[in-house]
Amino acid sequence: MKAIKLGNFGRVGLLLCVGLALTATLSAEELKVSNLSQLTASFASAEPGDTIVMKDGVWRDAVIDFNAAATALAPITLRAETSGKVKLTGSSSLIFSKPYLNVEGLLFEGGAIEEGSVITFNSDHCTLNQTAIINYNPEKFETQYYWVMFNGNANKVLNSYFEGKTNKGPLIGNADLNARYNIVSRSHFKDMPYVPEEPNGNGREIFRIWGYGHADETGDDGAYFTIEYNLFERAHGEGAEIVSLKSNYNIVRFNTVRGTRGGLVGRRGKFNTFEGNFILGEGLNGTTGIRLAGSHHRVINNYISHVEQDGIRLISGEYFAAPLTDKWTPKKKVLAKYLQVTHSYIAHNTLIDVGESAINLAHGYKAGWPGLQQVLLPEKNVIANNLIYQFGNEAIEMAIQDKAAPLELFNFDENTFVGNIAFAGKNPSFQSVEVTFVDPKLKASNSGLLMLSNNSPAIDAATSSYLAIDLHGKHRGEKRDVGAIEFADKAQIHRPLVAANVGPNWMK
Repeated sequence: MKAIKLGNFGRVGLLLCVGLALTATLSAEELKVSNLSQLTASFASAEPGDTIVMKDGVWRDAVIDFNAAATALAPITLRAETSGKVKLTGSSSLIFSKPYLNVEGLLFEGGAIEEGSVITFNSDHCTLNQTAIINYNPEKFETQYYWVMFNGNANKVLNSYFEGKTNKGPLIGNADLNARYNIVSRSHFKDMPYVPEEPNGNGREIFRIWGYGHADETGDDGAYFTIEYNLFERAHGEGAEIVSLKSNYNIVRFNTVRGTRGGLVGRRGKFNTFEGNFILGEGLNGTTGIRLAGSHHRVINNYISHVEQDGIRLISGEYFAAPLTDKWTPKKKVLAKYLQVTHSYIAHNTLIDVGESAINLAHGYKAGWPGLQQVLLPEKNVIANNLIYQFGNEAIEMAIQDKAAPLELFNFDENTFVGNIAFAGKNPSFQSVEVTFVDPKLKASNSGLLMLSNNSPAIDAATSSYLAIDLHGKHRGEKRDVGAIEFADKAQIHRPLVAANVGPNWMK
């Protein structure tokens, strides 16, 4: 490897950057505050690189507008004197109003606000770390607000904990405009009750990610939101969508979902990725796997087991260009209810004992017909090298097009099936030469997952595989196995997450 040579200007620029960062570090101060007036004053006096320390104790009705002037080389940090010992309650809230600000170690518990969000990112390049929000609920269910809202770019929520949200509104939201490249990682979402008796309970997703693509825009932009390495335990919320992507170019990867109603959903938008997630339904009512509407998605290396509904569900799209009958009554004025699923890649997933179909193509076909024109079958999708092990339910379900008038007008291209192995315990209703119906011979692992035994027909059986890494982060080699997990005695980088792997250190 050749060394990179810097010109004189490059050397000077590099030395200047290092010098500025070192100067900021050496001159940084720790400012200790014990009440809200001191805290507010410290934002005006803080210099880049400083740390502001909030005294341990209860801070009631503290509306913190964090607006100190930091820089990329020298962020300003606001932290608890002792992590978890600064308790914000009453109507307390936090706003990031300027860039390059960090907050660490706070506890929001037992309070409530009237609207908006408990924590709001109104700027860019800010980080919330090692923080918890617990039971921060209003008296009335109808009082709606977020717990965290992203209105800026390149912000992060890391190693945090969220428990017990009971009111209307999503827990975490991303704004429709000017909110891109935000990240939530290594956080724990726990015990969000499902409230079936509430008629207006819809819209209580744990994540609602708006952005470009929400209104079916055709351009090449998106929210670029990343949801990774998070643990969801009984985080039911609305009971239908745990994660609801309503924009383009988002990534949902390496998360673990345990016993949580709903699923991971690409609701609107295109080019969204669901990768390496463990969805463990534990047989609970209302659990599902991954649902898709829209185009150009990737669903790869996911392990989905014991959910009550479908494992992977491709929803039938609504034809919206013109009325097919005089009884059409669009649910939305300018948008189709669901976009057609096309050009998506669904590969190397393992699906175990799901309550309905492991893979369902065209769920909801002709549902509500003719008032709803949900008649667009998925087409031009690739379903490759998936491993299905069912205990009597359907392995693959695909709707058959109704050719009666006026639906004979539609001609759909085929979906491509390559290298899939399925075992359903009964005669399958779906037949394809590219789905081998054979017992994959699985065995239980120490983690509780079913994996390939040494005589599994899935070993080295993948066809046209593009995925070099498996669910556990292991290299697949030249000959690749069907399903999410390679048969190989190698170190596992990704495993199902437990509480010890996520959330604030001070809670462990």
